[in-house]
Amino acid sequence: MKPWSFLYSVRFAAALGTLLLALASAIMFLVLGWFGIFIIGIIGMIITIRIDLHDGNAISDFDYGSTSVTMFAKQIRQRDQLKGLERLRDQNDRRDRSRLVYVLNTVWLSMIGLGLAMFSVHQI
Repeated sequence: MKPWSFLYSVRFAAALGTLLLALASAIMFLVLGWFGIFIIGIIGMIITIRIDLHDGNAISDFDYGSTSVTMFAKQIRQRDQLKGLERLRDQNDRRDRSRLVYVLNTVWLSMIGLGLAMFSVHQI
C-alpha cells in the first residue's frame, strides 16, 4: 500500500467533505443565521442533482463553447458496447453513485427544512 493512498479512499473523501460541510455551515450560520443553513442546503441540492442528472458522464460547459455533446454521445456509445464483467462493473459504479446521491440529497433536504423552519420561527 502506498503511503498516500489513503488520500484517494472514499472514507477520506467522506471525512473531508463532512469537515468542509461543517465549516461552511458554521460560517454561514454566523453570517446569515438560519438562512445560511438553508442556502447551504440549496447549493448542495443543486450540486447533487447535477451529478444525478448527468449520471457520471460529461457535463456540458456552455461558457467556454466546448463540444461536450459529442463527448457525451461517445460515452453513451462506449457504455452500450461494454460486455460481460465490464457492464456489471459499470452498473455497480452507477448504483453506488446513485446510493451516495440519495444519502446526500437526504442530508441537503434536512438542512433545507431545518434552515427554513428555524428561519421562519426565529428570525422573521
